[in-house]
Amino acid sequence: MARRLTVTALLALIGAAALVLSAFQPWYQGRDPRSVPVAELFTGLTDKGGAATATSMLLPLAAAGALALLALAVRSKAAMALAALVGLATCVLWVVQQIRALAPIAFDWTAIEPGLRNAAGGVLLLLIAVAVLPTRER
Repeated sequence: MARRLTVTALLALIGAAALVLSAFQPWYQGRDPRSVPVAELFTGLTDKGGAATATSMLLPLAAAGALALLALAVRSKAAMALAALVGLATCVLWVVQQIRALAPIAFDWTAIEPGLRNAAGGVLLLLIAVAVLPTRER
């Protein structure tokens, strides 16, 4: 039981760190997620940029990381799954809006940069953490 909890803790910590770190790295063609307002994930990406850090994509990524740490502290599979879902939704919405902004034929999957890969890896680690997280004994 202690070994499973240790593995889960490592997975969750690395996954949460990867999500937050991804906000400080370019995702596609040098674009920094901290310059993308959260609203643009739903309305479409523009080239304006200049979002305040508090309203940028850093917000959902940091929230997912914080929720993962909270879920680990209370051993909640539901909260850990919600953290993974928030991270996944942020990634998927960004990819969809990026494809819409460029036209599907112009999107180059090989131009994806480390930020998006880190975010996707963080989500994957959180999903694995959900699977191996031991439940609390009552």
